[in-house]
Amino acid sequence: MSPRLVVLSLMGALLVAGVCAEAVVRAATADRLAERMGNRLSTTVDVGLGTTPVLYQITRGTFPNVEVSGDGASFRNFRGVDFDAHLSNVRRDSSQLDVSSSMVTAVLPVAALADTVSQAMGNSGGAGIAVSTDPGAGELVVHAGPAQMVTVTMKPQLKGDSITLQRGRVMVGKRALPDDLAGQLLGQVPDHVDLSDLPLDLRPDHLSVTDQGLQVDLKGSRATVRAA
Repeated sequence: MSPRLVVLSLMGALLVAGVCAEAVVRAATADRLAERMGNRLSTTVDVGLGTTPVLYQITRGTFPNVEVSGDGASFRNFRGVDFDAHLSNVRRDSSQLDVSSSMVTAVLPVAALADTVSQAMGNSGGAGIAVSTDPGAGELVVHAGPAQMVTVTMKPQLKGDSITLQRGRVMVGKRALPDDLAGQLLGQVPDHVDLSDLPLDLRPDHLSVTDQGLQVDLKGSRATVRAA
């Protein structure tokens, strides 16, 4: 074999070894981050580490762009939350993650909303409670009672670190209830959702009603996350 072919063969072998090492380290690093984050959210998450080689990111001690997504997460009184998150400049050590900023889109599906309303009314099993959405009107519609004949429209809005739920019409079948009677009937239905003191110092930034449920966009500043 000529010297030129030997050199090319060695370069090819080194390139293949480098690609394999990058793939192995990338997968192992993503798995460690996913396990740590998933433990806090009670679900399995997927982690992406951007296009910059992970070996280079590790030597610098910073992951510039980390993408995290998951389904069925739990936080506060909500279960079954789907989310996508972008974390900037993540530094990690054995005990914590430091994040310079974060952006999260969370979707509270109608099943999660129904479960939350049910718990607030003391009905942990959720029987007789359902929630649907009216994106055009920007409203949630709660269905309750026998045959779900009671319907309540609620318009969610952001107010500080809370989602307020402004009650609209209350119907039993096709009959509208007077306000005083509706108030007695719905005394335990929550009128707000507290979103203060969230992980990553996240704060709600935008709210919308979609076909799937309630979508909340959140932003976070510099924060530290302790290991679970």
